[in-house]
Amino acid sequence: MRRILTLTFLLIPFLSFSQSVEKNVYDPGDPTNGYYLAVRPRSGSIRGTLLLLTSFTPPEALLSETRLHNVTYANDLLTVYVSLGKKICADTATINRINLMVKHLTTTYSADTSRMALAGYSYAGGVALRYTELAYKNPSVCGFQPKAVFAIDAPVDLIGLWHWCEREIKKNYFPGSVADGKILLDLMTKDIGAFPATPDTYQYLTPFNKDLVSSGNEQSLVSIPLRLYYDADIQWQLANRRNSLYDTNIPDGSELINRLLLLGNARAEFVSAKMPGVRSNGMRNPNSLSIVDEVDCIQWIRKALGIFDPNTWVPPYQYSAPAGWSIERFALPPDFAPQITWKGVEDVRFHPGWGDSLSEGYWSYTYLWWIDGNPVIDAASLQQALQAYYTGLVNRNIVPGKIPADKRIPTVATIKKIKPAEKDKETYTGVIRMLDYLAQRPMELNTIIHVRVPQSSGKTVVLVGISPQPFSHPVWKTLDKIPADFAP
Repeated sequence: MRRILTLTFLLIPFLSFSQSVEKNVYDPGDPTNGYYLAVRPRSGSIRGTLLLLTSFTPPEALLSETRLHNVTYANDLLTVYVSLGKKICADTATINRINLMVKHLTTTYSADTSRMALAGYSYAGGVALRYTELAYKNPSVCGFQPKAVFAIDAPVDLIGLWHWCEREIKKNYFPGSVADGKILLDLMTKDIGAFPATPDTYQYLTPFNKDLVSSGNEQSLVSIPLRLYYDADIQWQLANRRNSLYDTNIPDGSELINRLLLLGNARAEFVSAKMPGVRSNGMRNPNSLSIVDEVDCIQWIRKALGIFDPNTWVPPYQYSAPAGWSIERFALPPDFAPQITWKGVEDVRFHPGWGDSLSEGYWSYTYLWWIDGNPVIDAASLQQALQAYYTGLVNRNIVPGKIPADKRIPTVATIKKIKPAEKDKETYTGVIRMLDYLAQRPMELNTIIHVRVPQSSGKTVVLVGISPQPFSHPVWKTLDKIPADFAP
């Protein structure tokens, strides 16, 4: 049976379809790092954004190291990769750079800043954390307030990073760490000053200072979903790098999570990698994006951003499905009708004969709109919403249905208010004239609409019955009974 909507919120790690990576220049004055890469979701409906920062490497280098953009592609998330160049702290220049980039992407993609997650890989992880702290402590400084933040093998304490550099240089064992230590010390000295000559600057820029007796900058993270990802294979560190636990980023990261938990942030998580970190060249490296379980991470982001997931959502109401009838749920507005301004959930009940043109239940179904808040709902707004809904529904089936132009007709909804039915705040009836894209012929759908406002729910309920059958037909007995039995 062909349904109105096939559920598209599929959390899959590998995708066989192609993706388009778009390069966007947001700072023409910086040809090296003044751009970002974006991957739109497959559906074309951007319900949230993942912004991942990196340092020292171009954003193109991330594409082969992670499948985050593959999973977001199937989950209505826009993915954005951007490099901070040689920046490892959230100083004024870096904050302004991020703000400029976010302004550009919101204009380019109409991305909603209230549904953005910020992440940072390695040294950029500390920048992501500190940006988030500043966004909530002093919102005027930042371009948006991340609704979730995570960092991947990130040093979270700048003072601790300074001491790590000194230890690695003195140890003089692994050439890569020694070289990193020298580069980072030189960079911090130029940008921040040598420690401890400028302690106040370090304290302002670090997202966390483990040596403070009382809470520091991390207080601003107390209400934010937060994750820190680490490869906790200490045996490998000892054998290959001569690193104890204290020569890694893990102690500082675990202490930050512990303090946030003590402050009451039950959504702060230390995430140990399920698999060892491996770079795309096959080399074992704890500092790898592969330590993030992409599917689990995107599930977490969707939940943190408040994006509807039909696989996990538990309805806070009773809405029956008769024997043989099937159920589908998705976010409101649906991706085929973004013009609808109401937000919430659509819950559909399909007659068993919905897709069978020989059945008396052909195109007969009922659905519930569980709408956030108490918007204005009247004949005009319902007519506008339903016309947008069914216009979009037809349009999305033109190409797959190979519907020729001479068979297409405009969709017109006509809605009028009638005497309120029992339990209703208001009741409406009407007709939707549209193309039956299944049979490729004109069709009229009769509709009855019940509007209710459950007490203390903060929601508005719109119950819609649909059928081409006249209201006197027996199919309407069931279509009327389902909303009548609705209970919040």
